[in-house]
Amino acid sequence: MGTARHYASQSRAPVPAARVIFRGGAYMRRPWYILAGTCFILAGVNFSLFIRDYLSWPLFVSDPENPPELARPAFRYTAAFGTVLISSLCGWYFWYSPSRMITRVTVYPRTKMVGLRTAAPSPALWLPRFARQRPFFQRAGVVSDKDPFERLVPLNEVYRLQGSALGSEVAACNRLVKENVDLPPHLRTMLNRVAPNIPKVDLQDNLMLRVGDARLAFQLSAEPSRTLLLNEPPVSRGKRWWQSVFKGPADWAQPPNYAPPEAETQAHEVRVARGLRAEPWFLDRDNFDRLFPLDATRYNKK
Repeated sequence: MGTARHYASQSRAPVPAARVIFRGGAYMRRPWYILAGTCFILAGVNFSLFIRDYLSWPLFVSDPENPPELARPAFRYTAAFGTVLISSLCGWYFWYSPSRMITRVTVYPRTKMVGLRTAAPSPALWLPRFARQRPFFQRAGVVSDKDPFERLVPLNEVYRLQGSALGSEVAACNRLVKENVDLPPHLRTMLNRVAPNIPKVDLQDNLMLRVGDARLAFQLSAEPSRTLLLNEPPVSRGKRWWQSVFKGPADWAQPPNYAPPEAETQAHEVRVARGLRAEPWFLDRDNFDRLFPLDATRYNKK
C-alpha cells in the first residue's frame, strides 16, 4: 500500500475524527433531474400510445396507389412496449443520477473510512431494512446512520476511474492560456511544474471514482471557475440568479462533531462573497489524487 493510502494515519499529531477534503455541487439541482426524467417517461408513454394505435408499415411510401397498411397488433404492441421501456430507462437514469454525484468527501482517519455524500440519498433506502442490508445493495458502501446522504466506504476501495483534481485545474488554466489571459505567477508556476506529467484524459472538468464493487461510477465536479482563478470581481446578479436556479450549490454541511479549519472557513466566505456558491473546493488537489490513485484495470487489454 502506497503512502497516499496512509494519508490520514502517518502523522504523529493527534488524529482528527474527520477531515473534509472536497466540497462541491451537482450539475443541476435535484428537482431538475426529476423533471427531466418525468418528461422522458411521459413522452415515451404518449408516443407508445400513438404507436399502438397508428403504426403503419412500411413507414415511408411515395406511391399513392399503395398506401401503408396498419401493422399487425402483435408488432404494434411490441413496439409500444419497447418505447415505454426505453423511455422509462432514460427517466430512471435522470432520477438516479443525483445519488451518484458526490458533493462532499470526508476522510475518517481513525477508522480508515471515506464518507461520500451525494446530492440525493441512496435508492436502497426505499427498500425494507432487511433487503438493503444484503451485500448486493452495499457494494457502493454502507449508508451512514447519521446522514442518509452519506455512504461509508473503506479507503482502500475507492479509486479514480477517470480525471483528476489537479488535471481539472490544469485544464481550466490551459483554456485561459488559449484565450491569451495573463495568469497569476502562482498559476504559471503550477502549470510549468505539473502540466507535462498529466495525461490528456485527465484534463476534464469532472472526476469519476470507482467505489467498492459498484458497477456505476460516482462523479464529482472538479474544475475551478475563471472568477476564482483570476481573482476577478464578484459575478453579476444575473449570473448568480442563474446558478441559484439551475446549478446545485456546493455542499458546506458539516459532518457530526466536525470543526472546520480556518482555511476551509475562509474558502467558504470567499465563495459566498463572490457569488460562487457552486464552486468546488479541495483541501489539497495534489493530495486528493494521491489519496485516490488511478485504477487502470478497466483499460487493460484482455
